[in-house]
Amino acid sequence: MEINEKLTRIIRGRAIGLVTKEEGLVAIVFGDHSTMRVKVAEGPSVDTLGEGKIESAAEVGPELILVDEDSRTAILRLAEPGSSVTVKDKNGQIEYAG
Repeated sequence: MEINEKLTRIIRGRAIGLVTKEEGLVAIVFGDHSTMRVKVAEGPSVDTLGEGKIESAAEVGPELILVDEDSRTAILRLAEPGSSVTVKDKNGQIEYAG
C-alpha cells in the first residue's frame, strides 16, 4: 500500500462529520467544514469510517484507502485514478486535486 503523502498531510487529523454517497460520488464533510469529494466507479466496497479523525490516505491501483485513528477503513474504487479526489477548505478553496 502506497501512502499518498500529500493527501494524507492535508486531511490527517480532520474529524469526519458527515459522509454522503450517491451514484458516482462520495463526499466527506469534516468537522472544520472542509470537504473531500471522491468520484467513484462504484459505491464504497468497505464503509467503516466512523466519526473519528482521518489518519492516512493510500492508493493501491484504482483504489483509495482511507484509514481513521481507530484503524477503520473505507476503500473507494476511483473513477479515474489520479484525477478523482478534490479537497476544499471551508471557504471553497481547493487544497488538493488529484
